[in-house]
Order: sequence, then structure tokens, then C-alpha cells
Amino acid sequence: MKIGQSSYMSICRRDDPALGECIKDSIQRLLPELHAGIPSIGFPPLEPYSQESSYFEYKNQQIHGSVHIKNGKTFGMTRAQIRDVRATADDDTFQLEVDVRFPKLISEGKFKGEGRFNAIKIVSKGFFNITFTDVTTTWQMSGKTVERNGEKYMLVDKFDMTPEVGDMKVYATGLFPDPGLNQVALDFVNQYWPALYKEMLPETRRSWEPLMLDVVNKMFNRVPYRRLLPKSD
Repeated sequence: MKIGQSSYMSICRRDDPALGECIKDSIQRLLPELHAGIPSIGFPPLEPYSQESSYFEYKNQQIHGSVHIKNGKTFGMTRAQIRDVRATADDDTFQLEVDVRFPKLISEGKFKGEGRFNAIKIVSKGFFNITFTDVTTTWQMSGKTVERNGEKYMLVDKFDMTPEVGDMKVYATGLFPDPGLNQVALDFVNQYWPALYKEMLPETRRSWEPLMLDVVNKMFNRVPYRRLLPKSD
């Protein structure tokens, strides 16, 4: 199936017992094509994937922090390895689970953060670069058809994932005004990142879920369902 001017996907039939395997092959073939995006359907480039602005917040009983990221870029998404896909679809609904591995992801950008630890307030501003190695996760998504101008389109309304990270390396400027204290903070984060990551991931979910839904629906909203997953003849 042709999408845009130069990108192609395999035709997968929604009632095919091997639907999951077909979608797996289709995604793996399509990923390199997404390097520069698909302008004809408004799908953004994935190498890098750019976000002009994003906001994350975290809070518990002792710590409350927020960070505003500008000009964020993520490198390595098109190098994803699709390990397995499980899918079910009918005329009106769609459920998909995709097991995926990223050998390396690099995120960078400018940030401005505010935090509070008990009564201590911290304000920071600078540049960050985070390298994630051996990232594995399962994309879990579901959707339903919506009708537009007499044509049915798939709208993904739920997306979830819990990424597991093999290793993480964090670099940032401006966490603290004093360079020595900034380095101490980085050393702490890079030593204890597994515990910090595990603690913060659930709290940040409400921030990144809308971003992922937006990315997925940029394609689904422009390709009619009868072409995306047609019925068998």
C-alpha cells in the first residue's frame, strides 16, 4: 500500500489470522521510510523526532518538580527492532500490542525546571543530553473508527507503555549555578538512575501519553480504515 509519494506498507487484512505477523513486517519495513517523515499526510520526521515544547511534572510527599523542554530532539527511533506484534481488528475496533527494542536513544534539548524538596526551592535552566541504551517496551494501543466525510478512519484513543532501560547516561548544564554542585548532582543521577527512573516513570505517564497518541494518530487520521486494514476479498 502506498502512503504519500514514496513510502509503502504491506497490505494486511483485518480478518487474517496472521494479522500480527503481517503488521510486524509492515512496521519494520516502514521505519526506515519514516526517517524524513511523510509530508503528504503530515507525519513528522522521526530522525530526529523534534518537539518544539513539552512539559513534565513530578510530585510526591517530599518532592515537587516540573520541567519545560524546548527544542527537544530524540535520535534513534527509526532503528527500532520490532520483536513481536499481537493484533485484533474488526469493522469498528482495533487492538494492538507491539514488542519493540531500541538499541540506543538519545534525547537532547533546552530545559527550564523548578523543584521543591521539603522547604528548599530549586530553579534550574540549561541544556540536557540523555543517552538510553537497550530500551525495550510494549506499545499497547486500542482504537475505534470515526466517520469523516463519509469515510471511516481509525482513531487510537488509548496508548500505554512501560519502557525498560538497560543503561542511562545523563549530562546537563545549569542544574545548579555552581559547576561543582552541578557535577555532584549529575554523579548522583548517573549512579542511582535505576531507582530514580522507576520512581518517576508512573508520574510522567500523563505527560507523554498525549504525545504518543498524537504521533500515532497523525498517520491513522489521514489513511482511510478500508485502506489501512482492508477486509479479505
